[in-house]
Amino acid sequence: MSRKFFERIGYDGNLEDISRKVCQDFSIGEFESNELILVGYEDFNFILKTDKGNYVIKVFANSREDDECKRIVDVNLAAMEGDVTIPKLIKSSYGYLHRTTIGSSDMRICVLEYIDGKNLYALKHKANEDEIKFLSRQASLINSLTINPRFIYDGWAITNFAREFKRKGKYLEKEDFGIIEALLEEFNMLDIENLPHCFVHGDLISPNVIRENTGRMWIIDFGASNRYPRIQELAVLACDVLFIENDKIKSDKNLEIALDEYQKTVKLTDNELAILPLYVRFGHAMHVLSANYEKVAKENRSKENEYFLRIGRAGLRN
Repeated sequence: MSRKFFERIGYDGNLEDISRKVCQDFSIGEFESNELILVGYEDFNFILKTDKGNYVIKVFANSREDDECKRIVDVNLAAMEGDVTIPKLIKSSYGYLHRTTIGSSDMRICVLEYIDGKNLYALKHKANEDEIKFLSRQASLINSLTINPRFIYDGWAITNFAREFKRKGKYLEKEDFGIIEALLEEFNMLDIENLPHCFVHGDLISPNVIRENTGRMWIIDFGASNRYPRIQELAVLACDVLFIENDKIKSDKNLEIALDEYQKTVKLTDNELAILPLYVRFGHAMHVLSANYEKVAKENRSKENEYFLRIGRAGLRN
């Protein structure tokens, strides 16, 4: 399983060699140990322990263009300046985005401070009311950032529902196909382009929210961020972090709490408020569509992928 992660960066060596090189180039101490992070669909991430402390190392996947790597780093810097609660980036002598060669592999690397905790997915933790309010405030801060980075296509994004259905729909099971095809008709009736747009994290899901051992929460991974319809942020939250399987009343209450807190900073229009519940269903449909494609077409049998397939189906049947 772990070697599949190494394939993302075209590297057939060992993790210790990368770790020691990062220690040297970022001046973060002497290498002690490392641990591969076995979640996520894109990059190669691991935890590095040195005699000076712990760090999270992101080696960008070979599938990413240089401009995309720079974009992700720049977005993180903008979020830091906008008081979003994210891990701080560590600078090397070359800047926040570092290039190096290890063995025969060219690598693009950034280093972040380590948060002593685990993500909500690993903890199997559902946010309580105070945590929902905190995450909603974070969403409103993110959506208030006045940045417009170069667009990056994301096959999981709700706005790409119609295009992705054409590509992935044939892999769906019969019952899923019927439900999602009916939803697609409603999606095609919406004037998505004329909804209020802003900068959106786009991936506020349980693997991207870290709960520190002190209880404090942190947002990570802006790799899917784009300028999107504003309600997309809350819809993605509602499809996982706020979603309680087999309890529609509780799920709806969590979204109500989130919405009230969010609107203390960002006021949604009446049209956005009316569309949001449907947009949440589109989000569940995208989880089923994309996770099922990962499973059937790409043979991705990871627990994380199975989780999103399961909760997407539960959301569509709730």
